[in-house]
Amino acid sequence: LVVLQMLFNFTTKEILYTRARSGGSFSNGLPDRPCVYILPTFKSTYVQEFLSSSPEWQEHIAPDIEFYKAAHKSLDRTIAALGRTEFEARLATFQKALKLAAINCEDRVRTMCSNGGKKIYPVNTTCYFWGEGCDHE
Repeated sequence: LVVLQMLFNFTTKEILYTRARSGGSFSNGLPDRPCVYILPTFKSTYVQEFLSSSPEWQEHIAPDIEFYKAAHKSLDRTIAALGRTEFEARLATFQKALKLAAINCEDRVRTMCSNGGKKIYPVNTTCYFWGEGCDHE
């Protein structure tokens, strides 16, 4: 996000975000469907061992790893062209802003599902899409 900020001359405010929901909470979907429980992330010991050591799995994900490496290299070159010192300063500013947003906005985030999974219909109309980005103004 910080690289995009620098490339397109965005302000920190324009790239800032808060998390409305995560594992262990409910999320809304289509308007005519009920709220859905988001399972917390979990990997069993067996799955962790398989993902880290299975030759079959490593072969399966090899193209993804190569794509990731190429994207990472390209991002590094872009940061170098923009100026690493400037990037790191803006990254630090962005990280501080994220923390402040989480502290100051967490209680103000409105979702379309209660903690118990009941639909809450929005009082306002500032949502972008299915309850996403509400009260963005």
